[in-house]
Amino acid sequence: MLSCNQPEKFNPTIIIAGTLSNSNDKEITVYLEQEIAKTTISEDGNFRITFEAEESEYYYISTGEEAFSLFLSPGDSIFVEASLESLDDTFKLHGDLAAENTYLFEKDKYSKESGINNPIELMALNKDAYFTKKDEFFSKLSSTLDVLKTEETVNKKFIKLEEAFISYQPLYMDNQYPMYHAYIRKIPRDSVDFPMDEVKEKLRQLDLSREDLLKSGVYKSLIDSRINEEVSQLMKQDSTLKGSEEGYEKARFIAMDNLLKNQAIKDQLLFDFIKSNLEYRGPVHVKSSLEKFEVENQSPKLLAKLDEIKQKWEPIMPGKEVPDFNFVNIEGEPVKLSDLKGNLVYIDIWATWCGPCIAEHPHWDKMKEEYKDKSISFLTVSIDNSKEPWEKMVNAKNMEGLQWFAENAWKSDIAQHFMVNAIPRFLLLDKEGNVIDPSADRPSGKIREMVDKYL
Repeated sequence: MLSCNQPEKFNPTIIIAGTLSNSNDKEITVYLEQEIAKTTISEDGNFRITFEAEESEYYYISTGEEAFSLFLSPGDSIFVEASLESLDDTFKLHGDLAAENTYLFEKDKYSKESGINNPIELMALNKDAYFTKKDEFFSKLSSTLDVLKTEETVNKKFIKLEEAFISYQPLYMDNQYPMYHAYIRKIPRDSVDFPMDEVKEKLRQLDLSREDLLKSGVYKSLIDSRINEEVSQLMKQDSTLKGSEEGYEKARFIAMDNLLKNQAIKDQLLFDFIKSNLEYRGPVHVKSSLEKFEVENQSPKLLAKLDEIKQKWEPIMPGKEVPDFNFVNIEGEPVKLSDLKGNLVYIDIWATWCGPCIAEHPHWDKMKEEYKDKSISFLTVSIDNSKEPWEKMVNAKNMEGLQWFAENAWKSDIAQHFMVNAIPRFLLLDKEGNVIDPSADRPSGKIREMVDKYL
């Protein structure tokens, strides 16, 4: 007798539920590069989050000051049980991939206990102590993973990715050691005692075609290290590539073409590069990269993700009107953007804890002095978590001019509207309050060309 079986229907839904007692924060959030789902924890600690996925991923779950990772596939349901007063001692999992994610939790716990996840502490050690600590950690981790691999139902993709971590993370750390050690110890980098020739040779031997490891962050980071090394060589050979974003971008394209022969790997690495810059600078500043990706890529899903990010920038593209955001100035008075109409407005979104932000201040002051007689306002907007550190720094450094504060930090109206996910971030508005550039060049860069054009 012949019969036809109905094919199993794909279930994209993932369910994370559980009980988290003693929670001070009543929200729990799931992240995959960015926030993808959120729910409220009830008074008795119960919660349930559902979202859809296309493939297996590592998710980051956060509530208050506590967080953990889960590896889940479409269709999975997992139950989390813990007291947030003592997460490490009470964390339990039930359901799909419980054994795999218990291993993941123990791995993260051991990383913290051993200090292996603290690069400042780890890389400050001398070479021998560093190797001892590193080898002990990965030896223990490998033994623990070997036990998990004996289970019949273990997820093979998870095992492959965790094996990649054990194989590649030590090499990634070794490649970082001289730079970190020199910085921490305040010594010349070339004086650091470390077998970098061996490390570089291992990097050169790295298989750059492991399409099955595209979910491994450390594997992609090592490929990126190879690309950066190639970029450095190209720039040494061709001095015209130095000193500009366009030159670096061109060198990176050449390096990727030279090194990456697997199209899926190439698509992913180019996507990662474009996505990072697209989220920070916007479509205008990654135009050539996007054009290259649109022509060469064979991954429609990745292109669709970039298109989705581009669409988010549409409300803040050049020519769009900017809402009249409210702030408080350093004197404690309410102020708003419309107070500056009639001038170009160059805005620096910063915070007192941000090193790159502080590094731009001398360039900002110099430019402000250069344009003091022009119709342009130089506005600094702090997104510190509270006013105190902002007030203290502004007063201590005698920072003059328009010093304004935005309530709610990263969730402030201006940060949300302009999708600020990294600082410093600079904006340039025209005299009517419309966008000229939603991610303008820094004062240490080529911003004067744009300002002079619109004055």
